[in-house]
Amino acid sequence: MSALLIIVIFSFHKTPTLDDKIKKLDFNDHSIYLIQRGTTGKLGNLAKDFNLENKYASHLGIGFVENHQLIIYHVYVDKNKKNHHNLFIENISDFIKPEDLNYLSVWRLKDIDAEKLHGIRESLRKSEEENINFDYVFDKSDKEYYCSEFIVKTLLRNNITIMSEHRKKVTGMARQILQKDTLTYFPVDGFENTHRAEKILEWIK
Repeated sequence: MSALLIIVIFSFHKTPTLDDKIKKLDFNDHSIYLIQRGTTGKLGNLAKDFNLENKYASHLGIGFVENHQLIIYHVYVDKNKKNHHNLFIENISDFIKPEDLNYLSVWRLKDIDAEKLHGIRESLRKSEEENINFDYVFDKSDKEYYCSEFIVKTLLRNNITIMSEHRKKVTGMARQILQKDTLTYFPVDGFENTHRAEKILEWIK
């Protein structure tokens, strides 16, 4: 094979994009999904410091299929949002829109029967009616959550435990922001080694 032919072949070969990878996923109506993303901004990098092992994930959402598309619920801070509510309901195309996105993984929860599926869906739909704000100080509250806390508590209402709380000493900027020496929290990657979910996609930029 000539060098010219090799160059021509590789010039037409395209590396699959994240959109291509997502389109190939077989999302089904009978599953609940956990979706991690990672970003390279200051908040994203700060959040990664509190993971157990995952070096990339900084945010977590939960979703299910409705009208043939994955709908993701997640608690997030967006300065451009007009109201002060911090619960977002987005399709996966909107979820991956951050310009500094550098990581995405999709997980399917295991052992979710029809009753639990219905309960989780109803819990998420009811959350749309609540005034959910972001929990900046990581205190236990019924109306303020950070991303993984919202998901853990939604699942606990339906008798599903995906992770336990973790304790970590905080220093530097994190200590100044949180005004705490020790943080008790649910890590974004806290479910990964519990065998409660299976990973069906991982993308690293």
